[in-house]
Amino acid sequence: MGDNFEDLVSDLSSFGVSNEENCAVSRIDLYKTKTNKQDQEARRTKLLERQKNDREKRLSALRNIEEESDSPKKTNPFRNQLMLSEWLHDRPADLEDNWLCKVAPVGHRTLVVAHKGRTESYTKSGYRTDSFPSLLPGGNNTSRSSYSLLDAVWCEDNHTFYVLDMICYGGHPVDNSEAEFRFYWGATKFSEDIPDISTQQRKNKYPMKWLQSISCDKDALSGLLAQENDFKVDGFLFYHKMAHYSAGPTPLVGWLKADMLNEVLGLDLDLSNYLMGET
Repeated sequence: MGDNFEDLVSDLSSFGVSNEENCAVSRIDLYKTKTNKQDQEARRTKLLERQKNDREKRLSALRNIEEESDSPKKTNPFRNQLMLSEWLHDRPADLEDNWLCKVAPVGHRTLVVAHKGRTESYTKSGYRTDSFPSLLPGGNNTSRSSYSLLDAVWCEDNHTFYVLDMICYGGHPVDNSEAEFRFYWGATKFSEDIPDISTQQRKNKYPMKWLQSISCDKDALSGLLAQENDFKVDGFLFYHKMAHYSAGPTPLVGWLKADMLNEVLGLDLDLSNYLMGET
């Protein structure tokens, strides 16, 4: 399967993708896509139904990645593969039951690709920014036959990748799995299979840290706001538990800055640390 790794990357674009060409991703661009708030909830419902209908089609496509193809690659297979959020305009009616939240660091949104014994980082427009060894399956000379793809944020301040999501691990695609499973599986792999990936070493040039997800009830969100982070916080991502990983913007992932949490979610969370710039 390793010889046809790029085919897997190309197969990930199940839905519409962004056409943005910028290689340098600014803070204001990281996750946000403006949309019409009146139809956001309706589009979520429609997209969840579409996921059910597309499941077998996607599984069939991924089974075919082992087939050889003699046609040359005419497009960059790593371009526009990241899942992007929309501004969360209103509190979802099922927020506490069906949504998960992650705190997002300031940095550059990055597709991390481990295959053929090396690890590479790409901007969302497909521009390669670095090549290095990592402990990811496929990411160093001792695991050349495997491959992995991660959705991460690169923080220049501490030379660390903070991982938001897992697309594929050890040759096993999980993009057509629900977000709740991907987050559980990713956290388990990072803590049990590759615990040393969070430290710098010869086979792991840059630390990679999995960003934990929490439920969206008030107590959990309060705990998230109270915790200390080793990075500067940019904002908060809200994932629908049943969201598959799809390239481009989706209403199943929402984005809020800290000062928007109480207004949009209708809560009275203590935001003093964030508003004072202490995180």
